[in-house]
Amino acid sequence: MTAKEQLHHLVDELGEEQAEDLLRLAASRYTVPAQRSGSLPTFVGMGDSGRTDVSQRVDEHLGDGFGR
Repeated sequence: MTAKEQLHHLVDELGEEQAEDLLRLAASRYTVPAQRSGSLPTFVGMGDSGRTDVSQRVDEHLGDGFGR
């Protein structure tokens, strides 16, 4: 008997609550989380402060606590 057949037989013997627990465990371990399509990583846009002179006045901005 193959491992998949043994697993299938085991699952057939489980109660509904046990099957739900096993499904949750297996899903958390063996599935890849779905990525949101079209979304960008969270760091994208972190420099979008609305200021256009940041690079020219970097020392002044850092001295004032830029980003706080």
